[in-house]
Amino acid sequence: MKKAFQSSFLKNLTKVFSGNVVAQLILVGLSPILTRIFTPADFGIFGTYTSLLGIFLVISAFAYEKAIPMEEDRDHVRHIVWLCIGISLVWFLSGLMLYVATGWSVFSLMGVPVAYVVPILFGIGVFAASIQQILTYWAIRQDRYGPISFAKISQSGVNGVAQIGLAGVITKTGVGLVTGDVLGRIAGSMNLLVRFVRQEGFSWQRGKWRLLVKKYRKFPLLGMPSLVLNNVAIQLPTLLFVVFFGVAASGQFSLTQRMVGIPIAMITTAVGQVFYGKASELLRENPDALQKVYWKLTSRLFLVFLLPMGLFAAVAPMLFAWLFGPSWEMAGVYAQLLTPMFFVQLVVLPVSQILYITGNQGWQLVWDSSRFVLLLAGFFLIYQLELGMTAAVLFFSITMTLSYVFLFLLGNWGIKRKDTVYADQME
Repeated sequence: MKKAFQSSFLKNLTKVFSGNVVAQLILVGLSPILTRIFTPADFGIFGTYTSLLGIFLVISAFAYEKAIPMEEDRDHVRHIVWLCIGISLVWFLSGLMLYVATGWSVFSLMGVPVAYVVPILFGIGVFAASIQQILTYWAIRQDRYGPISFAKISQSGVNGVAQIGLAGVITKTGVGLVTGDVLGRIAGSMNLLVRFVRQEGFSWQRGKWRLLVKKYRKFPLLGMPSLVLNNVAIQLPTLLFVVFFGVAASGQFSLTQRMVGIPIAMITTAVGQVFYGKASELLRENPDALQKVYWKLTSRLFLVFLLPMGLFAAVAPMLFAWLFGPSWEMAGVYAQLLTPMFFVQLVVLPVSQILYITGNQGWQLVWDSSRFVLLLAGFFLIYQLELGMTAAVLFFSITMTLSYVFLFLLGNWGIKRKDTVYADQME
């Protein structure tokens, strides 16, 4: 069984990882062109858009999508998927009607000046990203990782081509960057949606929806607040940097996130998706093996990425200035300061959902809440003391690094809890 598990894990990981690598090569390859077309201010607007999208994405389906790989009944799985898509559609239509009727958007709340079309594009982007996220969990449940990779490649390809193609038409206030991203997310989501509809169809029953809403009530009640705090903590620097230091300074940080943070997120997501599916399977069939897999995966990731991340930290400022132009050297400095955080993310993020898998959503919420409060208080203190953006980036890196180390230890404790059984997920 052990050999079969390892073989299946590596096979699925290869599929997802290779797709993410190709997707990232497309974005990285096109970025030196984009940085010579769009300004740091444009990237500041785009960074604000992507940060807000990341926050709203986690509430778009009330976290019910995380129950998809855990449900054994195929008919129930189909109903959960349509439930999630329905919730996302209601969010999208409600936001669109509010903006058209009143002109208010989350960008207005932050005081960030954007073109009129950006909030509309934002709503479409969140809805498309939500569908892709929901159906990614469905593909994990089906043990079909090839379509996940293909969807990522489609998203990145359309994104990059559209951003460059629109550069000569709409560059003002980052609209070209935002539009390209939205088109890419539509391409990725439609790729998975067509596969799902062909296999599962459109049928559903409201009675089963009510049953499943009750069965997995822990996900919106505990899981969703935790996910919101987790994503807000990650996106907080970009949003506060825009407010505190302006869109141009925030644009430097946004490029760092685009070139380092997002590729790392895609790598860790690829590994994490496979781990989530296999860990859920182990919890049902062989709980004793879960802790061994947890430690073995993280130790290997530590050894694999230790040297490359150390070398990256040494050359980051020079590398960014050479690749993207002299005006982007500060982005390389930020990348250098953030390297400890990026390294720990590579090790811990692939297994970071272990508290959800083991039924410890309450402790996950405590961890996310504590980290969010610490970051928010620290950023406001740095701003009040006028220590500058570099100090804020350094504080972010140190805080996130230590918090991920603690999350790893907390996850190991969650696995060892005697009352951790698969049945806890269903209460």
